[in-house]
Amino acid sequence: MNKLSKFINALAVLSMIFGITACGEDKTQQKTASSNVLRVGVVPGPYRGMIDKHIRPILKDKGYEIEFVEFTDYVQPDAALDSGEIELNLMQHKKYIDGMIENQHLKIIDVVNVPTLGLGIFSEKYKKLEELPEGAQIGIPADAINLARSLGIAESLGLIKLKSSENENKASIADITDNPKKLVFIPMEAAQISRSLDSIAAGFVPGNYAYAANLDYSKALGVENVSEPIKNVIAVRATQKDGLGKVLHDAVTSEQFVKSIEGDKEFDSFTRPAWWPKK
Repeated sequence: MNKLSKFINALAVLSMIFGITACGEDKTQQKTASSNVLRVGVVPGPYRGMIDKHIRPILKDKGYEIEFVEFTDYVQPDAALDSGEIELNLMQHKKYIDGMIENQHLKIIDVVNVPTLGLGIFSEKYKKLEELPEGAQIGIPADAINLARSLGIAESLGLIKLKSSENENKASIADITDNPKKLVFIPMEAAQISRSLDSIAAGFVPGNYAYAANLDYSKALGVENVSEPIKNVIAVRATQKDGLGKVLHDAVTSEQFVKSIEGDKEFDSFTRPAWWPKK
């Protein structure tokens, strides 16, 4: 075989190798693009269990698989959703996501709300609000939405008075106009409040963190009345509103999900959404 023939044969072999490799890459890319694995952002609390036990089976019947991604605060799951690191999350209420969209300019949207465990006021030292001493230190969530929410609950319970505002979501400690017991409100990371009850008089703990810390709601100093805007929502990217968003909306509002939740005592104390079928 002359040198020219050997060179032509070598080129043919290389062409076949690269052709196979490229073909493999195309198949890999095609597989990734058509993947039905949904990465779900969650924080400590009951909503991972809600998805795992009551939503996963419905989605599986529709051809989807679930992969959980754990976060330790409220900010990261929305940033991850906006950037495409996850496909959906369930860890925040309507007011909170609206604030994130407005303040962080995130292109995400809520598609449906779910049964929600309200924020509670807990203490390891006192059994009643009336027992709180003058100057007591009270932990409240540091994020603006839940801080305002906690102050609103404190006002409804008669602990303080706030100046009137057109936007109750923006209430701050500076808006307190009357504080008979001179309570000292200490903004803290929401996840840290339940762990700090041994060093503060009481703390406003969002439902998911109260649940994760096994706090007993029957012993809470107070529990909020969970209104519709503060019921937790499933969120997706705005571009997925009519695609994945509709799939999730239909799954959650289905008779299968409702019956599954109603049959699980773990969720008996959760406030149902307004869309929930009347008994």
